[in-house]
Amino acid sequence: MLRLMTKTFSLAAVAALSLTAGAALAAEPVAIAPIQIGEALADRADEIGEREFDRLRDILRGALERELAGHLGENGSTLYVTILDAEPNRPTMEQMRDTPGLSLDSISIGGASVEAELVSASGEKLESYSYAWHSHSVTDVIGASTWTDARRAFRRFADDVAEGIAERDGDGS
Repeated sequence: MLRLMTKTFSLAAVAALSLTAGAALAAEPVAIAPIQIGEALADRADEIGEREFDRLRDILRGALERELAGHLGENGSTLYVTILDAEPNRPTMEQMRDTPGLSLDSISIGGASVEAELVSASGEKLESYSYAWHSHSVTDVIGASTWTDARRAFRRFADDVAEGIAERDGDGS
């Protein structure tokens, strides 16, 4: 009887290990490349301020890192991300400096457009992602900071990318 239980345990252990190994092989780690600024947005550097690009990159990277936390790693695929466009809800420092009478109380319709490509370690393009969202009316802008609507767009984009990667890895619904 003891011998039979040992074999059953051994078979169960082997089955568990093979399932874990299969999941590990399917779930290739993802690295996030430095986030790029698209040409159209880069052309507006004088208008919104060069330092805002760093803020936008940080906001987007944070959203991606939160959503992809279980997939991040090196020596796997790489996610190449570009912020194509971004509109602030409140004036940036550069805009206030350049436009007399503009204040932080000013509110506008904001949002962002983003795209990304997931590329395997061998250089094969695996997936493309894109997302754009802008508020439709100033009445949609509630409690807005400078980049409220861009943050919303970035969170939704990061969620879409994470879902796509999870489905690819076989752990999505």
